[in-house]
Formats: sequence, C-alpha cells, structure tokens
Amino acid sequence: MSTCSTAMTQLLLCLAAVCVVVNANVRLPQYTKYGKSLVLGGGVLMDDNAHVWSRIVDMAGGKAKARIGVISAASDTPATSAKYYVDLLVNNYTALEATFIPVTVDDVAKNSDPNVVKLIKQQTGFFISGGDQMRLVQAYMLAGNLPSPALQAIKDQYNGGAVISGSSAGTAILTAGPMVTGGSSWDALRYGAQESLTHSHDLTYRKAGGFGIYPEYLLDTHFSNRGREGRMIRLLSDTRHMSNGVNYGLGVSENTALVVTHVGTNNELGEVFGELGVTFFDVSKSYTDPAERYYSLRNVFVSYLTEGDSINMKTRSVTFSPNKTPLLGNEGYDHALTSNDIFFGEGSHHRKTEFLRVAASLFDARKDTMTHGDTHLTHPQFRVTMSKTGTDTAGYVERHGDFHSDTHSYKNMYVEIGEI
Repeated sequence: MSTCSTAMTQLLLCLAAVCVVVNANVRLPQYTKYGKSLVLGGGVLMDDNAHVWSRIVDMAGGKAKARIGVISAASDTPATSAKYYVDLLVNNYTALEATFIPVTVDDVAKNSDPNVVKLIKQQTGFFISGGDQMRLVQAYMLAGNLPSPALQAIKDQYNGGAVISGSSAGTAILTAGPMVTGGSSWDALRYGAQESLTHSHDLTYRKAGGFGIYPEYLLDTHFSNRGREGRMIRLLSDTRHMSNGVNYGLGVSENTALVVTHVGTNNELGEVFGELGVTFFDVSKSYTDPAERYYSLRNVFVSYLTEGDSINMKTRSVTFSPNKTPLLGNEGYDHALTSNDIFFGEGSHHRKTEFLRVAASLFDARKDTMTHGDTHLTHPQFRVTMSKTGTDTAGYVERHGDFHSDTHSYKNMYVEIGEI
C-alpha cells in the first residue's frame, strides 16, 4: 500500500472515530430544559391521566415533535400492548410518532439487529409498558448482565435527553439496585428477601438489578394499592450491604408518576403527578434488634408525597404543594387511627389504603404523636409503629371535604417494625 493510501486510510479512520464521538454526544433539544429525565409510573396509568401522558410527550420533545419508542417486551402479548400505547400517544396526546420497538422474548435476536438499533436512535423518548420485568431482562440483556446493542442505544438516547418513561414493570426495570420480582409484605418480614421462591408469597429479587438506568433508589410499583410498604423496607434492609445495594427506595402508586429531571446532577428533582402518591424510604440509619426472634427494624424514615409536591432526589429535601396547608396547628381530629391489617392495600378512589390511612391520621391528630398498625397474619404478628416527633417531620393537607378524600402528604415519619 502506498504512503498516500495509508495516510488517506488513517484520515478516514480518524474521521469515523470523530463521527462516533459526535454521535455519542448528540443532545436533543429538550436536554437543555430537562437534562436526563425519567417518568416513573406506578402502573394502571389511565388513558385520561393527562397530567402524566402529556408530561411524557412534552419531555420527549413536545406535541407534533415527539418520537416515542414503545417497549412492550414485558407483556405476554407485546404487539397488541404496543398498538394500544402507540394509538394513545399519537391520537390522544399528539406525539408526532410512536413506534413499536420489536425486541421481545420471542424474537431476542432483534436486540442486536442494526436496523432496530437505528430505529431506537431515531426516538426522542421511550415508554416501557407493564407486565413481567424479567421478560425485559430476557429480551434486552446479554449474558453476564451486559446490555444488548438495543439497550445500549436506549441508554445513549437517554444520556442525550430522550425521556424514559415506564409503568409497572417498565418502572421497576430501571433500577441498578436489586430489582424486586415478587412477594407480599408479611412474607417479606417473616422470611426475608430471597433470590428464588421458597414460599408462595416470598419477597424475591434479582441481585444484578434491572437495566441500571437509575442507580440510587430501589423501585416498586402498584405500591400503596397492594400494601407493599413492608416488602420495600425488608428489601432495602436485606440488600443495602451489597455492592449495588442502596439506602433509599421509592414506591409509586397506581395512576401516579414521579417525574425526575436533571438526573445525576445536584438539581435532580422529583415531582409527583397523578391520582395517589409516591412513598420514599430511608434506611440509612436503621438497625435490627438481635434480641427479637423474628425480624425487627428501627430508625426507618418514610415520606409520602402527592400531586404538586416535589423532592430533591440528592438531598431528599421536600417541598410541599402551595395548595397544601401545614397540619401542625390545623389538625382535624383528636386521635390517630390504628389498624389490624396494616398492609391491606385495596383502597379505592374514595378511601385510603391502611398504611396511608393510619399515617395520615397521625399527622391529622391533635393529641397523639404515635400510633401503630398490626399485620393481619400471625405466627408471628408484626407491629408497625409510627411517630411524628422526629427531626424535620411535618404533615401537610389539601382539604376536600372528609378525611378519606383529603390529600395528605408528610415527610420524615419515624417507623419501626417488630414482632408483637
């Protein structure tokens, strides 16, 4: 090969390398406003929940501009599921395009297809629908917990400003920490977090986590609706010592989303939109009591935020909606409630679930500073004790006519769990 040809080849290789770097660093227009961003939906996002769906479209570039890739591999009928969301995003919320990303457990090879990767790189946002998060792992992850080319392309777009939104499994999959895969609260407290199922309602998790997109919180969904407070506390407690373990968790309730902007910066902000709320857990100062036969945990701090509230995801500093009133000095009742089924989660549009009911009543009580709720299941029976006497603990409310319809929020409620 001539010297001229060699020089030309080296020049072309250098130009190609520069192009790769430039493409890797391309930022979408919305990056300036939102940075890296997420919409963490709690499942059952109703098609008329304009607060959440419009937010997704806006963060993907806006009406008539957003190109949203629909990832439905968690579903057992992914094409049908994708069609529903494509129609919803385009016809109801006027995204420019919504496109099915055809990587599924039945067609895993597409996770390395250059045409699929090219399609992903054309998107300005993504929506990951619900189902089973392990199907997402099977479809998008390679051996050794490595991202497939398709998943890497999704991450690259996210780093450039493409919003990643999810619902149910589509939210749970985003964690880098141990990813919850099943279980109920009582069984979690009784038997602990396990990598494989021993009892029918065991708390199970994937040690390697999910897609690794959101590293600082464990994530769970359908949260208050299914009484999952106990299983989050136990999962955090049992896995915090692991290399990817964390001290913080968030649980998103149904038809609700936490919108997180400027991820990875000191200005990382989480804002609550939707019907119910988001529960935050801090086990950084927690400890167990070795004297108890079964599980116990002290020094857990819990916050619950509802629409209009926000939280700095780095400092965990809470700002309550200006529509809410401080409860201190404005309580509506003398005494707090208790419960004999603290993790009962079948609330409705007009009634709070048990954990939320008891916690809200504590902050809305003039005379009580502590209350409790017990598990319905026994042998052993666990008690969850709640207190509002801690540092920087506060409750807020937006009144709507009665206790159950009032919108309560609170921060830094002290919680401990022990056997009765």
